Amino acid sequence: MKGGYVLIIELNKGQEISVGSLGVGYFPAGFYAYCGSALSGFRSRINHHLSKNKKPRWHIDYLLSKAQIREIILCQTEKRLECLLSQALGGELTYIPDFGCSDCHCKSHLFFSTDKDNLVGRITSFITRLGLTPQSYPADSTLLEHIFRRA
Repeated sequence: MKGGYVLIIELNKGQEISVGSLGVGYFPAGFYAYCGSALSGFRSRINHHLSKNKKPRWHIDYLLSKAQIREIILCQTEKRLECLLSQALGGELTYIPDFGCSDCHCKSHLFFSTDKDNLVGRITSFITRLGLTPQSYPADSTLLEHIFRRA
């Protein structure tokens, strides 16, 4: 299974976080949505994000060292959904400039909200408007079983 994904992340306490080449930035407490693509398959990408013992490779790895993934939204597609979704959300949500988009022209691939339900609702609504079907999973073993069974 391959396509686009969105990590729904919770940061319990506002704090400064060093994000590799972006430097140090302040991240308020709340919920973040990180848009990504896994066109070679979800299995290794999602496992990387869920892993606790990893050397930071991408911007998101630095945030995940301080925050927790609460939910993962998967969408099977051949399209690079991360940029389509990021451009749509950028007009509606607060975004963290230059985060996760060093290989494209998006303003960001990371978005912030204090309201998790609103954040997830906007994301799933946009994916549905694209004619795609979002699949949402809590970040636990149920998700991993699903990915390994269908990968």
